[in-house]
Amino acid sequence: MARTWEVTVVVAPALRGAFEGRRELTLGLPANAGVGDVLESLFNLYPRVRQYLAGERGGQGLYLHIALDERASEELAHGGGGLSAGLKLYFFALSRTPGARRAGVEG
Repeated sequence: MARTWEVTVVVAPALRGAFEGRRELTLGLPANAGVGDVLESLFNLYPRVRQYLAGERGGQGLYLHIALDERASEELAHGGGGLSAGLKLYFFALSRTPGARRAGVEG
């Protein structure tokens, strides 16, 4: 039987509508999963979350941000998947002012 890890996702109030009102949810993922696998699972379970991706059309002026704990960030920095047992990911949304410029982007 393959090992699985439980990953807790904490959802900020501005995003809860896209997560069916949930404050927190737990996903069981294979031990070799990475942060991308968490995102893929969340997009499959809660398709409305996609509207908060900066590149998606029809966004609401809020953009999805994910915070990891220090241990997960170090794991990612060293080429790992960033996940481990008991990890919490924090999902929150920040707004960007209309017409704000991003580094390296003209317009």
